[in-house]
Amino acid sequence: MNPPPEDAAPRDPGLQPERTSLAWRRTFLALIVSDFLIWRAWTSSLAHHAGEIGGSSLGLGIAAAVAAAATVVLGACILYRGAALRTAAAPPTFLLRITTTAIVAMGAATIAAILLGE
Repeated sequence: MNPPPEDAAPRDPGLQPERTSLAWRRTFLALIVSDFLIWRAWTSSLAHHAGEIGGSSLGLGIAAAVAAAATVVLGACILYRGAALRTAAAPPTFLLRITTTAIVAMGAATIAAILLGE
């Protein structure tokens, strides 16, 4: 590929950064809803077992903690990426790795909560 000519106008991203930012916000909202459902399953499991932590209650507690940590990490990534979108810079690879890891952890926590839920 040939490099762009030096007298070419800078790239105008248009509304793409705004659409991307809105998509990240919708994803974050879905993660928060998932967190609340996992926490609700954990607290109802604790109430059902009279406050004893064991078996499914312990598994749901771990899933709730992992889900909360993943949501915090993804929230930080969303803030960082939102700032990067204003400069029209490509996302750094470490951000993509962290985001992917957090999403996989969130998915695993959600699946564990579904399987352990009563």
